[in-house]
Amino acid sequence: MLAVVGDFEPAEAKAWVEKYYGNIPSATPPPKPDLTEPRQEQEQRFSKDDKLASKPALAFAYHMPERNTPEYYALIMLDQILLQGNDSRLYQALVQKRGYSDGVSGGINSDLGNQFNYNGPMLWMGSIIYDPSVQADSVVSVLDQEISRLAKTGIDQATLDLAMVKIRSAFYDQLSGSDNFGRADLLAAFALFDNDPARINRIEGEFRKVTPELMQKTIREYLRPGNRTIITVNPLAKS
Repeated sequence: MLAVVGDFEPAEAKAWVEKYYGNIPSATPPPKPDLTEPRQEQEQRFSKDDKLASKPALAFAYHMPERNTPEYYALIMLDQILLQGNDSRLYQALVQKRGYSDGVSGGINSDLGNQFNYNGPMLWMGSIIYDPSVQADSVVSVLDQEISRLAKTGIDQATLDLAMVKIRSAFYDQLSGSDNFGRADLLAAFALFDNDPARINRIEGEFRKVTPELMQKTIREYLRPGNRTIITVNPLAKS
């Protein structure tokens, strides 16, 4: 996959591509491996000792719905509600209310890209470095409380609308960057994974289809404890 970004004439760019890449022989792509994963039924927990860490840390991860499904768009909106920004439920609960930490971070494919430019199994992840006086189970308990609250009381349209504002802001910020990399990246991803680069123009519409009922369904299936893995880091650095 080759993506070209800049101020150019399409015909001239195509000629350059043909000149520099046209003589490269094509090859038969290997069979696509089956990357499907079984439904995770039980929570998994791991711990790691870190000789360089001075504070404990915890990371959690939940398996994502299949890409481009209604639940996929719903979980991206849940990421905005639960984790993104100082108005998120986890920031308010862990940082503002309890003072366990000065921040919480994470997202979908956040280490390698974004929620759009991957193909295959993916995780929704979050992490927090917290005060040594706090127990890891206390952090997990707050995570469970916030998710359970959304599952029980539901998500009203006003909350959905706020999540939509945040999604639109992040999405169009990505598209309008001064170097145009974000736009090229999404066009290339949609062309490579979906054979549909014009999908970039329909993303916002997919989020507008998400309903409060779909949000609750997604929470109950994908944000259940059995669908997650937790790792804690034990600090061993000498003061």
